[in-house]
Amino acid sequence: MPDRHLFLQIATASQYVGQVIDRELEMIGLPAYLLALLTHVRDHAPVTPSKISAASGVPMTTLRDNIQRLVDRGLVRRVKNTEDGRSYRLVLTAAGKRTIQAADPALLRAYLAVERRLEHPLEDYQRMLDEVIEALAGALNRPARRARRATPSPRASARG
Repeated sequence: MPDRHLFLQIATASQYVGQVIDRELEMIGLPAYLLALLTHVRDHAPVTPSKISAASGVPMTTLRDNIQRLVDRGLVRRVKNTEDGRSYRLVLTAAGKRTIQAADPALLRAYLAVERRLEHPLEDYQRMLDEVIEALAGALNRPARRARRATPSPRASARG
């Protein structure tokens, strides 16, 4: 019988990622799951909730609640969707932009703390996780959207 431990490993990794980021973001007061959503809004704005759901893998029911949390904190705002009057798009507010900028050093510390402990180059793990994400999305008959990698890892930059 094949080893079916992958789902448990991914769930465990997800919990650790949240804890590492939450520890670094404590002074900002924004949990990792909301920072992830805020980052998706920044990367795709103006963006519909359904596009964020597809990009993040977060179900719409959960996403609606989290969008409201960001709106309540003044980090995003809803704007009319000119293509579909029944829906809206999300954009960052000035406070949302400042929050992401404030989170950057904390996220870098979290990345470096993990990357220093990796046996292989970060890019190897990213490539494998992209494949797993595509397989998981395919199992749901959905197209997977790869996470945007705006900058190479600090270690990759140092290697040249």
